[in-house]
Amino acid sequence: MSDLLNMELINSLPQPLWVSENGKDWWWPVIEIDVQTGLMRIDVCGQQQRCHFDDWSYVRDDAQVIHDWDAFYLEGESP
Repeated sequence: MSDLLNMELINSLPQPLWVSENGKDWWWPVIEIDVQTGLMRIDVCGQQQRCHFDDWSYVRDDAQVIHDWDAFYLEGESP
């Protein structure tokens, strides 16, 4: 199985990454991302929650830079 997400980009960003549905109210820290499937674990108030990269609209690195969601997909793999 080939990778769905760009591991080099993910690893190059200041960690942890944060995800949000609307980019305003709640930001959840990312614990782990599976670059082959897009499955991930996030920290929600101290509890781990499983989800998919597609569940989130915004990705922010620890330097507070919001990244284009599509940039994380390898060429030709964006849903």
